[in-house]
Amino acid sequence: MASEGKPRNRLYVNFIINLIGALLPIPVMILTVPVYIDYVGDARYGVISLIWVMIAYLGFLELGLAPATINALARLDRSDQRERARVIVTSFTINASMTCFGAFLLYLLGSYIVGGVVQVPAEIEGEVKAAMPWIALLLPLVILNGAGIDAIEARENFALANVLQVSGAIFAQILPLAFAVFVSPDLGTVIPGAVLARVLLMLAIFIAINHIEGPLRFRDFDRDRARRLLSYGGWVTISSVLTPILGSLDQLMIGRFFGVAAVTYYAVPLNLISRSQIIPGAISRAIFPRLASSESEEAKALTARVLIVTALLYGGICASTILLMDPLLTLWLGEAFAERARLPATILVTSIWLNSLIFAPYWLIHSQHRPDLIAKLHLGLLLPFAGVLVLLTMQFGIVGAACAAALRSLFDFGGHLTLSGIMRRVAGPLALPFALLAAATFAHLTVDDWLTAFILACAVWPIVALLVFLLDRSTFNLLVGFAMKPLRLIANRPA
Repeated sequence: MASEGKPRNRLYVNFIINLIGALLPIPVMILTVPVYIDYVGDARYGVISLIWVMIAYLGFLELGLAPATINALARLDRSDQRERARVIVTSFTINASMTCFGAFLLYLLGSYIVGGVVQVPAEIEGEVKAAMPWIALLLPLVILNGAGIDAIEARENFALANVLQVSGAIFAQILPLAFAVFVSPDLGTVIPGAVLARVLLMLAIFIAINHIEGPLRFRDFDRDRARRLLSYGGWVTISSVLTPILGSLDQLMIGRFFGVAAVTYYAVPLNLISRSQIIPGAISRAIFPRLASSESEEAKALTARVLIVTALLYGGICASTILLMDPLLTLWLGEAFAERARLPATILVTSIWLNSLIFAPYWLIHSQHRPDLIAKLHLGLLLPFAGVLVLLTMQFGIVGAACAAALRSLFDFGGHLTLSGIMRRVAGPLALPFALLAAATFAHLTVDDWLTAFILACAVWPIVALLVFLLDRSTFNLLVGFAMKPLRLIANRPA
């Protein structure tokens, strides 16, 4: 495990960079989603949501090369330019080959999935078929862009990775909307806008990688390196097949039983709540290169500490979101929309909180070279989850689907903690934020007025601060230091 020549930022610096990068696209999404729904309609927006579900399903064609590549690059000396180039070119070549096959598969099956498996209004069936070639092109673009960002992050160059990712995400949100508003809301017009945005992002990423790791050459492809990457990624591939199924089967079941318009009332709050995963997402991106280059006990201690702090801080966000769910949805999308979406959205908050905490034991297991354990866990969850999901969705609609998703997240998280070997270290501390979310849910179901909900949401944060103080004093001092910096700057400013 080479470490010389690898100067590293403090982990919290990488976290802050990733946090800023995660925050910046959120206002754009909040402003554009209502315009999207207004211009394209809930049925078309439901189809767009299902398109991303299909792309997520075919993400397994990445063959687990993302963690395999980051793991390989993190263990190489930064000065070993040629070997690093071999890893990158080999990984990208395999990705490009498999995703082109996936694009062809998506083109053949996409129309059947959207038009046959779920209910699509007859007036937009032709639009879906016309847009299918463009939809197919999105798959290789999305996967190759992600592979490029991973290669940059393997050097812990999170500043550049975030500049590229944030600018690409904002552009990918605005350009299709501009096509819908100024050209046509037809899917055959909107989807090409999404394709164009990702083509431009891909060019920028590859220019950046060639500058950092280059010169990259096609002859750098290495068969031995390919075998090693694929060997690591084999079990990851199985998990990559199952993870999007577990994560999005609920939306497909809603579309199957109640039509694509109902998907919108589930997917829009789900996407909004998912955007709040900025804290676990920012840490997740920062932690894996560090775990891959650390010894086993050091990695376990770091994982347990990061998990507890994340559970507390993100638990505060989730508890506040639960308490403010009614005013958030009403002010954003209107009272009629909020009435249908409020209860499933509230349940989904806890589901996403649990799901977001999986990243820490997930990457710890990967750093221990045991991705097979995750794949076996997901295999064991698939059929029970599918059965519970069908029963609850048929019985209780989108509320039942949300309950099934929450149960799946609970068992998935518990399995990751057990397999990673850190359950005993974190079980007690994790009970505290879980109790906080349970109390927030109870208050949400019993409190009617917005003012009381706002006061309770504000009261969450002194509780979170106290818990962080009791469980991780150094992190508490670090957070207080950041909070006091603006006051110090003001106090020291010359009169």
